[in-house]
Amino acid sequence: MQPLPDDIAMWRELGVDHVGLISPKIEAVGWDTARALVTDAGLRVSNISIEQHAVMESLELAAALGAGSVYLCSGAATGRTWEDAAAAFCEQIAPATVLARDLGVTLAVEPTNPLRSDVSFVYSLRDAVHLARAAGIGVVLDFYSCWYERGLEQLVRDNLELLALVQICDFSIGTFDTPNRSVIGDGDIPVERLLQMLIDAGYDGAFDVEILGPKIEAEGYLSAIRRSVEHATEILDRLCAED
Repeated sequence: MQPLPDDIAMWRELGVDHVGLISPKIEAVGWDTARALVTDAGLRVSNISIEQHAVMESLELAAALGAGSVYLCSGAATGRTWEDAAAAFCEQIAPATVLARDLGVTLAVEPTNPLRSDVSFVYSLRDAVHLARAAGIGVVLDFYSCWYERGLEQLVRDNLELLALVQICDFSIGTFDTPNRSVIGDGDIPVERLLQMLIDAGYDGAFDVEILGPKIEAEGYLSAIRRSVEHATEILDRLCAED
């Protein structure tokens, strides 16, 4: 995993100044150091992806940096029913929900691929919405976890106010490991159709490019991120101009 200082150097080379952070990289350098590094680099932070043990510190950092959202996975069900796991999540996250509200930061849950049952029991946007409403938080719409979902357009329209963040990515059908994304435009996710769906629904929040895994590392982060950002930006600029 590339450390935060190297990320910042890469973003500078790419001309990227609006980013998302992840808590393991923050913890590796220390919370105060991470805040100073990001501030000194003049970066705008839209979101922080976190592990559950770091939720309180991440909310405080998000508020200090002006980030709009902090998001996490639900945690594993570990043999419980979905309903029991959801109830436990709501109870566990309740103090963080109060802090998030006080700080003006949106706390959100992210669905995952079923292969990651070690970190989540939420594998669709529909289930994420159900859990988020029970917990009083928002949701992350991750293309990777919902691009194939039944009734997605209506689901987005009916729950637009819950969307804290949209993650743009790509995936090549026939890939059987995770995480193993493709550069945006190289895979099979209908990225343009999904972005059009969100614009038509009235989504006006942050978009986050999330690409990682062996294909990305084989090409190199610099090239893969540059191509992904350029392709996603071209689509969004064109769709917004047409809207």
